Amino acid sequence: MNMESCRFCSVSDRISGSKYVCHTRRKHEGFKVSVTDAADCWTVDIADEALEKFMQKLSLKSPEDLCHKLSSGDVCLGVKNELAQLRLVTGSNPALLDLTKMDAVTAKQEVKQLLFKMADSLSQSAARDILTTTPVKNNQRRAPDFEPRQQNSAPCVTAKRRVPGSSLINPGTKKKREATGVAFDDPDED
Repeated sequence: MNMESCRFCSVSDRISGSKYVCHTRRKHEGFKVSVTDAADCWTVDIADEALEKFMQKLSLKSPEDLCHKLSSGDVCLGVKNELAQLRLVTGSNPALLDLTKMDAVTAKQEVKQLLFKMADSLSQSAARDILTTTPVKNNQRRAPDFEPRQQNSAPCVTAKRRVPGSSLINPGTKKKREATGVAFDDPDED
């Protein structure tokens, strides 16, 4: 994982059912996990040594595996005022991450950075999709079997113009007029 890569996923509070955005990113000397509901933010910085022990407990090989684990759905979140606790389960080995609540100013900056990182990630993803999608050339759109064959000896056939009021499906017939209803006071029927 490079220094700039990060992952986003949603997690739910196991008691209230409230949803949160979980954000992970690699730092110079460790790993950072943040959880936010857009109003409050909880975070933990994990040093490389502690990260290694944490990954061993979950039988994970790399920080990328930890990111995938967080986004896999095998995560429970418990939020109690100043503390949020992520519970990750692999087999019978649960591991807990305690995140502390940030002060309002720092939380606001964290959410702002998270929002822009998510937007940048979406923009880069869309740009990759555009670059990998190549436009189909005009001559590749139609199979050659369905193209009209032109012969030099045959005269060129022009398409007939549709007469206004004629049916598109059955050109020899006129379109049916819309029903106008029954006229009960029709003087011709007396």
